[in-house]
Amino acid sequence: MATQPSAGLPLEGVRVLAQGIVWAGPFGSMILADLGAEVIEIESIQHLNPTRTFYRHISELLREGNTGAGLANRDTSEGFWNRYTFFNYAKRAHKSVTLDLHSERGHELFLELVRHSDAFIENNAEGVVASLGIDWPTLSAVNPQLIMIRFPGFGLSGPYRDFKGFGAAMEALAGHTLIRGYRGSDPSQTPPTYHADPNAGAHMAFALQTALYQRERTGEGRLVELSQSEAVMHHVSHAWMDHELNGRLQEHWGNRHPSMAPYGIFPTAEEPGLEHDLLPYVALAVPSDRAWAALCEAMGEPELASDERYADVVSRYRNQDELEPRIEEWTRQHTARELMLLLQEAGVPAAMVNRQTLMHGDPQLQARGFFEPITHPEAGTHLYPGPLARFSEQPLSPVRAPAPTLGQHNHELLCDLLGLSEAEYQRLKADAVIGTVYTEDAT
Repeated sequence: MATQPSAGLPLEGVRVLAQGIVWAGPFGSMILADLGAEVIEIESIQHLNPTRTFYRHISELLREGNTGAGLANRDTSEGFWNRYTFFNYAKRAHKSVTLDLHSERGHELFLELVRHSDAFIENNAEGVVASLGIDWPTLSAVNPQLIMIRFPGFGLSGPYRDFKGFGAAMEALAGHTLIRGYRGSDPSQTPPTYHADPNAGAHMAFALQTALYQRERTGEGRLVELSQSEAVMHHVSHAWMDHELNGRLQEHWGNRHPSMAPYGIFPTAEEPGLEHDLLPYVALAVPSDRAWAALCEAMGEPELASDERYADVVSRYRNQDELEPRIEEWTRQHTARELMLLLQEAGVPAAMVNRQTLMHGDPQLQARGFFEPITHPEAGTHLYPGPLARFSEQPLSPVRAPAPTLGQHNHELLCDLLGLSEAEYQRLKADAVIGTVYTEDAT
């Protein structure tokens, strides 16, 4: 097991083995690492970690015409998998060990790590862990106190359990894609958000902490299962319950709201000194007649508040098509930042639609120290979004360490933790059971 928790970070002393891939797994393990857990990424030089790259020779593919987006400094040279931006974001403060789990010795060493760990999390396709010989019956026999969390796309049971998919597939199956489309459009016009991925990761992080608490009371480990598609269904629960209680099928709302009006995104004037490909926008919401009166006052048209077409929410809701152009005519005369400050002062919920180019200088994010500089040995120093939670008298910032390079912690974990001799460690390298560079035929 890991060391006993101290008075440090909330999850200090908890050791988690992870095969958290793509986005769902990394987002969840990032939360755990930010909270102080020792998260060990289980990788292989024979098989690509899809959070690092999908293609062993992507550097050659990118040189054929792609700009190298996604790689730090757009550097496509060998070792690019250590410079992939998303891995470096989500796997910060992790450790990396490379083990060929298809080899006898690599499998044995993984089980040794299991004996020394509190949890193993993975979001591979349903049959992967069984094919690797690391399923729940095997691991729980090795460590009865282990918590194993599995969160594939569609769960471990049912006719879809062997299905494969990414975030867009989860959103589609959950009904998420249909409901959040543009008014008057079909689902082919709905852009994917991949929202199911980080949502599943957050669910996993919560479930693991709950299982750890349960283990304190029972002394026993648990297998915990999540379905990524089921987890994201809760985010459209209003539509499910509307159908269940009222027999009504909700249509595409676009940027409108089922009970507030006006509500949406409105174009604004460009902010002086800033160049944009598109006009800036402001998001605003009118949750009450009082807020509507405040908006009318800000617009310089206080008489609109008593206009029978807009005087109450029912009237405004019925007349949105003619009301929205009037608001847009006004918003186009002001910058988004100006409108945000003006309307918030008046008591109307509003916010400028931010862009990445502006967010580093956003006074709110700056005041809270949201972005943190992290120096990676191969990617350099860049600003990253900081931890998601803050604890009084126990700051989580700064981020403890950058993301690991491939196999960076092989010696620490195999020799220092498991006690391998230097001679055996070198044999494992020679036999390609471990390593720090993907093999030429890695898949």
